[in-house]
Amino acid sequence: MKHLIWTGLFLISFTGISQNFNAGIRIQKTNGMYWENGISFQYSFKNLKTDQLYFGFDYVTTRWGSAMGSNALKQDNYLFSSSWAFRKEKSFRPIVRLNIGYLNVDFEEEIFESLPHSAFLLSPEFLVSYAFKNIPVSIHLGSGYYIDFAEEGHSPGTFQPLYYHLNIYYTLLKTKTNE
Repeated sequence: MKHLIWTGLFLISFTGISQNFNAGIRIQKTNGMYWENGISFQYSFKNLKTDQLYFGFDYVTTRWGSAMGSNALKQDNYLFSSSWAFRKEKSFRPIVRLNIGYLNVDFEEEIFESLPHSAFLLSPEFLVSYAFKNIPVSIHLGSGYYIDFAEEGHSPGTFQPLYYHLNIYYTLLKTKTNE
């Protein structure tokens, strides 16, 4: 599955259908829980609201970075997103985003096998971004809220609704438009 996602992102970015393709890191803090780290990709299409409508993928985990080597449970989040950036072609932009994904917790011990270890993720987010003019880097600072659809007690104990994140993107591809 991971290889399929990587291959798809690579092909989209270099086939000419992508207007903007950004890759970066994501640092996330779930309110009252662990720091999580991961990778983030976003792209927009040439003929579909260029530089405003973005589609993306985030992999956020406690396996890397600040949670690595701690007592943090092994937790993986796979998020697919769609976002709308306001103030087209400006350096400072507000963004709204909707994420859909999957959470998996690896408890590592058989004794915890009966506990819920996965959840469907749906979260609206609000972000602000700043794109530097002379270097192909942008910073996104945001907050979101996971909506829990499971009955009480049927989602992992690490599933908390409010989170904050920082994404730092490097622009790999930016095609000029003829507008």
